[in-house]
Amino acid sequence: MTPDAASRPAAGPDDLAYAAVLRAAAGDATLRKTERTRARLLASLAGQLMDGVERGELRVAGVTAGAGLAHGTFYRYFPDIRAATEALVEEFAGFVRTGLAGARDGQTGSRERVRGATLLYVRLFRANAGLMRCLIALGRESDAFSRAYQRLNREWNLRMAAAIARRRAAAAGGLPQPAEHFLPAAYALGGMVDEFLTQLYLRHDPALAALHDDEAAVAELLAELWCLGADGVAALRPAAP
Repeated sequence: MTPDAASRPAAGPDDLAYAAVLRAAAGDATLRKTERTRARLLASLAGQLMDGVERGELRVAGVTAGAGLAHGTFYRYFPDIRAATEALVEEFAGFVRTGLAGARDGQTGSRERVRGATLLYVRLFRANAGLMRCLIALGRESDAFSRAYQRLNREWNLRMAAAIARRRAAAAGGLPQPAEHFLPAAYALGGMVDEFLTQLYLRHDPALAALHDDEAAVAELLAELWCLGADGVAALRPAAP
């Protein structure tokens, strides 16, 4: 399977779980056999992470057994379990970002647009909690994957910064400032969202238990905070040169 074969935006509730998307790709007769086999391996790996298997406990034998493939088949596609995990997480990150980029409810910069994108992200995070845990962990390490992830993260936050700039300009009736001026605010607001969802869906903080099954309420809360932050004083202060 090519990196883009399973990175289309989620079209409905059944398409939010990336492991299910990979399983669907593995059964797609329009794909080449090599693509389907690769998807089977990644689907098995994703399933193990979703079942709570720690990254350090992943084994090639477990992945191939879950995929119903011979042990040696794995090495035709990946040199080791680390490489397979990085490939999975990189493609999953692309899946999430593509899905979010397709969230078009409401006018650009409107609260409706922010809430729609936030609700989709909440659902994606919850439906892929095991993969999100792995993505966050890999993104913190000092290696090539981490550096690549940081570049992708910066690109995404630049988009968010541009959205903040347009939002501020629309409110003030002027031209948008450069997106870079709002990059610190974009990082801060994105970090707030990720940390809240981590506490809710990965660490299962008892203080947030009442919100666990209410995705709409979580999105409403986070969208409100995001808009307040985007419109607040901190967003007006450009980053230091």
